[in-house]
Parts: sequence; structure tokens; C-alpha cells
Amino acid sequence: PMHEPRDLIDAMRQVNTAARIAELDGEDFTSEIQQLQALADRLDALAVDDIRMQASLWPDDLAERMAENLTAGPKGRINRALEVGIAGFFPYSPYVGTLNPIAPPIDFATVVVDDRAEVHATHTFETIMNGPPGGVHGGVVAGVFDELLGCTCVVNDVSGFTGTLSIRYASLTPLGVPITMRGWVDRVEGRKTFANGTFHHGETLCATAEGIFIGPRTAT
Repeated sequence: PMHEPRDLIDAMRQVNTAARIAELDGEDFTSEIQQLQALADRLDALAVDDIRMQASLWPDDLAERMAENLTAGPKGRINRALEVGIAGFFPYSPYVGTLNPIAPPIDFATVVVDDRAEVHATHTFETIMNGPPGGVHGGVVAGVFDELLGCTCVVNDVSGFTGTLSIRYASLTPLGVPITMRGWVDRVEGRKTFANGTFHHGETLCATAEGIFIGPRTAT
């Protein structure tokens, strides 16, 4: 059967996870190294140069479709994000990108709540993300929050660069069990968007985040 690029990336994730190995005397990885180097050479010839997180493998088509959406009105970007989904809009994201081999990836979903859109996800972190014993690395938690709140801004059409991100680690974010994530926009003040997020394991609060995202000076 014909396999898609995402199938290749999924296989690479399996290698990444399996390669968390002990240092054992007497093990010879010459064959594995040669195979991986050959694969790297093969893929390097296919790599997309200077790609952005939100670009796709078909940049001309993406640019054309986004141009059509943008000329249709100010909601063009959000319409595109909702059309293809967050992972489709950010295929090379290090956290949700289905075409990025270092992404878990986390399946962010847009959920309409009242008059705004929220981003929800449930994800089980594997040991490759280990920090404290039995827990997800705190830097990974912060990175996922940055992505969660940033994507929440995108689907509300108030996106900008991260200005500040404050994390409160209420308890350990455990590995190997489902972690429920939620991100929402609290308020918008001029160029500043204030977004909040939470991580839960069951009823236990693992962490909270507050972010301020700064929009361009041309924003109104």
C-alpha cells in the first residue's frame, strides 16, 4: 500500500521513543547508525527549506487559498484554521505538528463555548518527555502551554507573539495517563490578548498558565 508522509513521521516517532536506551557495554550499533544516516541522506533531498510552523507541503496552494480567504474579510485566517484543523494549520509545530517527528503530537480541537472558541485536548505523555520521577518535564509543560494558548488566540482571530507566559505547577503532571488540557481567551485589551489554560489529570489540577500575546501595531 501507498504510505503518506505522516506514516513516515509516525514511524520516526516510534524510533525516537524506542531509542531511549541504556548505555550497555558490548553493544555495537554500527548497522543501525549506517541505516539511519542513509535515511537522513534520503530525506534531506526531500526536505522543505525555510519552512514556517504554519506552512504546508504545498506552499503555493496554501498561499493562494489564504489570499482568497483574506480578501474575503478579516476572518480569513481563522476560517482557514478552522477548515483544516489546528494540526493542519500548524503541521510542523513541535507540539501538534503531524509532520514534525519531535512532536508528540497533541491533538488540539477547537470547541465553541458561548461567544468564543476554546482549544481542548486529551493527551498521554510518554517517557521520552520525562523530567521529575514519573512526571512530564516542566519545560515541556511550559512549551505545550505556550502552544495551547497561542492556538487559542489563533482560532479567536486575536493571535500575536508571546509577551509573557506564567506557569503555576500545582502538582506533578504524570506520564502514561491522560492529561486534559483547556485553553481560553480571558480578554483583549488593544494589542494585548490575555489567555489562560489548565492541565488536569482526572479531577487533579496539574498546572495553570496565564499568557499575554502581543499583536502587530497595525491591529485594531
